Amino acid sequence: MEINIVYSKNNAEHMKAATFVRKAVKNLGIRAKIVERDSAMSIPRVVVNGFDLIGSTDKNAGISPELSYDYIEQALERTAW
Repeated sequence: MEINIVYSKNNAEHMKAATFVRKAVKNLGIRAKIVERDSAMSIPRVVVNGFDLIGSTDKNAGISPELSYDYIEQALERTAW
C-alpha cells in the first residue's frame, strides 16, 4: 500500500493530519510506504493507492471532514482491508 500525504508544513492543523496518518498506520499494523509532500493547500490530502481519503467528500456542498485521529483511522481501516 502507498499512502501519499500532501500538506503544508507551515500549518499546524495539517501537521496533525500527517501525524494521525503515521500513528494510525502503526496502530493498525498496516504495511505501507508513506510519501509526504509539502504543498500550499487549503486542506491536507491523504491519498491511498490513488483514492483521496479527505478530498473525496462532497466538494459541491463545501463539506470537509473533521480531521481527527478517529476519522483517519477509520478511513485507513476501510481502505486497507
